[in-house]
Amino acid sequence: MTMAPTALLLFASSLTPPAAPRVTVERRVALMGTTADIAVVAADRPAGLDASENAVRELSRIEDLLTTWRPGSPLASLNQFAVGEEHVLDAELFEVLSEVFAWSQRTGRAFDPTVLPLVRAWGLREGGRMPSPAELAAALASTGPSRFRLEPSRRVAVRLDAGAAIDEGAWGKGYALDRASARLKEAGVTDAMVDLGGQVFALGSPESGAAWTIAVAHPVERERSVVTLGVTNASVSTSGNSERRKIVGGRAIGHLLDPRTGEPALDFGSATVVAPSGLVADILSTALFVLGPERGLALSERLRREGVPNEVLFLVERDGALDAVFSPGIPPLVLSTDTRAVRGLPTFHH
Repeated sequence: MTMAPTALLLFASSLTPPAAPRVTVERRVALMGTTADIAVVAADRPAGLDASENAVRELSRIEDLLTTWRPGSPLASLNQFAVGEEHVLDAELFEVLSEVFAWSQRTGRAFDPTVLPLVRAWGLREGGRMPSPAELAAALASTGPSRFRLEPSRRVAVRLDAGAAIDEGAWGKGYALDRASARLKEAGVTDAMVDLGGQVFALGSPESGAAWTIAVAHPVERERSVVTLGVTNASVSTSGNSERRKIVGGRAIGHLLDPRTGEPALDFGSATVVAPSGLVADILSTALFVLGPERGLALSERLRREGVPNEVLFLVERDGALDAVFSPGIPPLVLSTDTRAVRGLPTFHH
């Protein structure tokens, strides 16, 4: 008896063993002043644990490289260099600093890695304080990429101002996420998610095969999710002032500062950025928040025209509700919206 071609195909497929089920290994560790949650989809638990350990080690290594909260780290040491002295930097540190300094120029200094003098003036690492006009002027004068000189040919860094210092707050976690995801890929992992204090890198997809679901919180009610995004192979970063706002002398002081003025950025709500790079998402969520929705959308669009993939969702507080202002690529990512809280955000049917 001769089987028809279709029957042969059906017979052959019935002999193919089903794909082995995969498991998701989850772990939580304290790193970089926050909590890191790691989920790795692997063939078995030992493989998942081993891969997650690689990610943890990489996050810890980047923390040791970039922290300015502990003396003696490479970046903290750079902030203590004597004015005018030349120092050869570690290749990795020099490369990432060159990148973040370039991003300061790309954003018109809405993002600036050298804001630590302003952070200190406002006491943002303590309980907050109101600087005097003279203190604020001095801190502002010590802020700006021109207060450092980077020489690529020799990997030399020179500190040019006695008050100048670099803060890792708006870019360090993003870079750490990029490095952790790279280590996971090197270990053969195709599907994982790393959440570093609310900034996420989603690699591949979860066990279900769908996109990873990322919650965007209400800018004021931080425990309340108002938008859910479906993301794969991208990082999501949200910036807002409400969560870490300090009240000093009756005035609300946000932790996100405008490097151009030295003042806290206007607290309109939040800015959420989706980008293929954790570093870019981290930097842009800060810069676009500082710029605000109108100018932020314009910068986001310009960067896309220049070949920098990014999408942004602004949630703007108006009349007791949140108005959604967004770039064109946001609606296809939206899985759900709390329409009681958010106005104007269409949801694609997935």
